[in-house]
Amino acid sequence: MKAVLFVMLLMVLVPLQGHAGYKEDVGYTALQAELGASTPLGTGIIATQVEARSTASPYPYMPDPTDPQFNGKTLVDKTSSGISETSSHATTVGKYFYGLTSSLAPGIVSIDCYEVNHFIGDGLLHHGRTTQPGYTLSALDKSSPSRVANHSWVGATASVADDSAILRRLDYLVETDEFLQVVALNNGTTSRPLLGGSFNAIVVGRTDGNHPRGTVALDSRYGAGRTRPDLVAPFSVTSYATPIAASAVGLLLEVGKSPSLATDPVRTYTTNRDGVMIYNGERSEVVKAVLMAGAERVTRNSTSYQITDYRREPENRSPNGLDVRYGGGQLNIRNSRHMLAAGEQNSAEDDPTAGGEIGWEGFDHDPFFGGLGSNAQASYFFTIDPADQEHRMLYAAVAWNIDIDGGTWNVFNSGATLHNLDLLLHDITDPDHPRLVGASQGSLDNTENLWLPLAPGRSYRLRVVPGEGQPPFQWDYGLAWRISTPPDTDGDSLPDDWEVYYGLDHKNPEDADHDDDGDGLVNRIEHLLGTEPRNPDSDGDGFNDGMEYNAGSNPLDPFSTPPAPEVPALDRVTLSVAALLILLAGARQVSRAAVPA
Repeated sequence: MKAVLFVMLLMVLVPLQGHAGYKEDVGYTALQAELGASTPLGTGIIATQVEARSTASPYPYMPDPTDPQFNGKTLVDKTSSGISETSSHATTVGKYFYGLTSSLAPGIVSIDCYEVNHFIGDGLLHHGRTTQPGYTLSALDKSSPSRVANHSWVGATASVADDSAILRRLDYLVETDEFLQVVALNNGTTSRPLLGGSFNAIVVGRTDGNHPRGTVALDSRYGAGRTRPDLVAPFSVTSYATPIAASAVGLLLEVGKSPSLATDPVRTYTTNRDGVMIYNGERSEVVKAVLMAGAERVTRNSTSYQITDYRREPENRSPNGLDVRYGGGQLNIRNSRHMLAAGEQNSAEDDPTAGGEIGWEGFDHDPFFGGLGSNAQASYFFTIDPADQEHRMLYAAVAWNIDIDGGTWNVFNSGATLHNLDLLLHDITDPDHPRLVGASQGSLDNTENLWLPLAPGRSYRLRVVPGEGQPPFQWDYGLAWRISTPPDTDGDSLPDDWEVYYGLDHKNPEDADHDDDGDGLVNRIEHLLGTEPRNPDSDGDGFNDGMEYNAGSNPLDPFSTPPAPEVPALDRVTLSVAALLILLAGARQVSRAAVPA
């Protein structure tokens, strides 16, 4: 019995035009200014658009192929319903996904279009059949040639068992074919969006946070409490936030197709079931990681949609290093493209010759990890020069897919295995005494994320390790990072992210001269030194930061403490005589106490 979906569009059917400055807000304008005619367009990427039917007869779902934004593009109706009318919702979503001037990936020219129930049923996922997702009805049929799909709809079946089965099929499609799925959350905070529970998809919300948070329980594997969304975009409806993220994926896939970016010493590419060679820079885990590490935690948008208090309150901090409202933050395609274009940089364990030394931005795809015939840790090293104020925040994300067994082409096995990874940052300036300064150790999600201030003159080790309590395994992951100093909105010499991280006001220049922890150092000096403005003893050695700074010891090194004060010779004699008198007085007291009554 095939499940019937109860599907709704994510907005009213009157098309809402996104704000004119969204390209500036997501970093695309800056990317164009930097690259000019060399800006990636998503060229060569085949895309898929999945749409719900409009609510009025004859219930169309196709974009309007005559819209000027689609000139030169081929929109293929894979559902083939014979309905000639088009959907205004699908048309507007398409504009933001692959439109000539309205998207980030105008080079996408081939688009497969599905009605959602057909996509989930006979069209691609084959829910209700035994056939593997991607094939049609024969092992001779190739899987979809698409690399990215957009889902600007929400819905659910009447059964959580059906929902779970559909999610496993979607996650298999991502894992097996590197077919990235970009999924919308609902508008408003009360909903059970079906695809939002996927592990391997990229789940998108709104910068204003008006969307559901977390996942609901479907079964023992697809459980409640996982962090959703993965990132957000600056739109008033998720229908349009999502295709902007899908468009960004298309742009990044073109960048990642370059063989020169992949340098893993064992495997630089994989091949999907359609026979397409997928290089490490375009793997699903890497693309998700660069999107999340590239996202902005503090925004400076042209609208009122802003992120100003990322992870400030404990209730908004997820165990995997995200903000439960915004995920990794707001999409920034310039940051993400920079990390991808910097190329693959391997861990010390995978490439001992290079020693794991990494640049200010980059990525790595480790195809064999987990301790079962492979390395059980991956180490990456970098150092901040003592005078360097340009690289003071770390943004890092590691992503991996849930493993869906898959079975055979005609007998699908939906068994799922989720491995657990952790992401750690150590200060190793003193290599004999490494100090843990940041950790992301969630157990429910398949990403771990770090957003941390860094200190000048310190050496660091970024490390991926298996989470505790699991046997050795062999699996792959994608890691992305950038090390930079964000803008300073109020001009007080304190970068916005540093202020928000420590609970200061990034729009109030006066707080630079406050001493919030009472250690004798104002916030401006705390930032220059790399000490914590809300902790009077940053290294935990019992001496406050101001005392150490004034005494010439290092307030970031627990083994560097202020020297004991010199005692003048005369004072030492006086103290010695006093101590002798005290001892003699104590002896007399003991002697009297020992006399019998």
